Amino acid sequence: MVKKKLSKTFVVLFILFFTFSLQIISEKSLLSDNAEDNTNYDMLLPQAKNENLKLKLEFIGFNQDLVNESEIESQLFYHFKHSTSIPQADLNFNFEFNYADEPIRKNLEDYINSTAVNGTDTGYELNITLLYEDLVSGNRSDIFIPRDGRSIDAELVNEYLYQNLYQDPPVDEPGYTLFLMNFSIFDSPDHSLEHWYDTYGTSIDANETVTWWYSGYRNLPKRAAMGWGGKYRFAYIDLSSRSWYLDYVINAWSSFGIGYPSYYDYPDLDNLTQTHDITTPTGNTKLTDYLADWINSYIGNVFSGPCYDPPLGKSISLQVKVLNNLTDNVYPEEDLLWCISKYRILNQLDNDFPWIDWRIEIEWVELTDEPALFDYIQTNTQEDINGKYIEVSSGLFSILQNELDSHFDMSAADEVLPCYFFLTDNIAFRWYGTSFAGLGGMGWEILKASQYSLFEEGNVSKPMRGMSAVMIHELGHSLGLPHPHSSYGWGSSFVEDVMSYFSTTEKFSPFYKDAVGRAHADAHFLYAIDEFANAYQIYQDAGSPSEFNSALGLINTTLNVDFPQYYRQMDYDLAAAAGLTARDLIQSLINDIQGTTEPTSPTTALGFLAIIIFPVILFVNKAKRRKT
Repeated sequence: MVKKKLSKTFVVLFILFFTFSLQIISEKSLLSDNAEDNTNYDMLLPQAKNENLKLKLEFIGFNQDLVNESEIESQLFYHFKHSTSIPQADLNFNFEFNYADEPIRKNLEDYINSTAVNGTDTGYELNITLLYEDLVSGNRSDIFIPRDGRSIDAELVNEYLYQNLYQDPPVDEPGYTLFLMNFSIFDSPDHSLEHWYDTYGTSIDANETVTWWYSGYRNLPKRAAMGWGGKYRFAYIDLSSRSWYLDYVINAWSSFGIGYPSYYDYPDLDNLTQTHDITTPTGNTKLTDYLADWINSYIGNVFSGPCYDPPLGKSISLQVKVLNNLTDNVYPEEDLLWCISKYRILNQLDNDFPWIDWRIEIEWVELTDEPALFDYIQTNTQEDINGKYIEVSSGLFSILQNELDSHFDMSAADEVLPCYFFLTDNIAFRWYGTSFAGLGGMGWEILKASQYSLFEEGNVSKPMRGMSAVMIHELGHSLGLPHPHSSYGWGSSFVEDVMSYFSTTEKFSPFYKDAVGRAHADAHFLYAIDEFANAYQIYQDAGSPSEFNSALGLINTTLNVDFPQYYRQMDYDLAAAAGLTARDLIQSLINDIQGTTEPTSPTTALGFLAIIIFPVILFVNKAKRRKT
């Protein structure tokens, strides 16, 4: 088996070597022929191209005659350009409406019936009155009312859709898919029986199954969603299902700026259709707005790849300084080390963004060894009905920001993302009144944990939640990523992504991996266009010396052949790597022409070839996203 594997690798290397050698020979010949007439070669300089993606809207259980496609499409967001400080291609969406026929819908219904759990107290409804009382009093009551109905495993449905209904986008039409489902058939007319999609996960650090939801209430039960997605390039939402989650968001977190989409007005699709006659023009307008708002949440927050001005360094250093005050409070350090892991974080970042050279360091110190910080916390701790806390915005934030240089090695990589991790004895950190476990997005991060967030009831034998996933989440903000419930409403929260409040995973979904990869690929490619034009002008000014033609040809191939191929296939890992490689080749060419280094010989050109081959071999296994 080993010999067979080595043989395949040799064949792949030989084919790549032979193919690229032919391309170099071809480009060298072309460049030599055009050495005196540069106009012809100028036509080969790469040009920036906008990107068009298709969003397939797959309706299951809907009456096609009542879905006003043209009006819905007129309300959908279709043009995006997220970053401002780095060059980005314009992103445009084309929409395709499809409807599952009755046998397909019935097969999915039968599958759900065969896997769902039906019975008494299988779900929960939010007691909004009690929630408000708790928010005022500071108490933490049982704010849930048990509900009868149907508990559906969200991940099983996700896999069923992937195996039976989802199709990978063709090479010439890259994009995503959103399944919009209506299974009101599962519910009773009086709503005494409802259905929902339960989600589960495993804590990366504690290795414990998580069925509850993180929040200021600590462990809210039954993570009931209305849909799921994020393992593949699609998501699904069952608009007839119910979840207490959006009720909680609307009533407890309205100060977060949750927006005003029309779906907040209705617990589910059944409620809308019972409130309005959707066969009338007025009622159908309500349905149209409702569907458009749901779809726009996914377009703007998820499918458009929202990544705002990410750091572009080839190497990124994440440095975590753990400021431990629990060891002085009868929690030995050896009982705490599990809560954040360099290797678990590094493994995930290497897997999700492989073109970046990640450097992770975690340093543990006693908070008392930092007397200025220790004294500040002791002096500025406040207490109210919710317990002891530090209001970070009142001064600690500025202190930490101003002292980054003294706590971290800011020259450790092209980009340095520092993080202060406070382990305090039952003292919460708040940001303008809201408690947090992590604060990020400013190019550095703050993490906060106590014995009660790490361990069940503070018992070291019952690890509950570590901080590695929180660290990756906050790092995601510093990479330019928002939450999947940000500017376009919270309806798209139901995604398996470390940036989602609803997820327990430490992983980035394909949507957000695409977001970072596309942003890096765009920026490196567009920078390379200008840099290549500059290099070619230097080449011309030097008299177009023929010994540099092979290097020019290789750069041209990387930008005009390799990069567009990877980008068109949504293989943004390889596209970003190709963009970086092209920029390195361009700088080496400039150095060679200007005499900064030795002139590039044909042998050195083959060295450049290895630079192209190596990312292909290194990343190809990490970048596969198609069914096998």
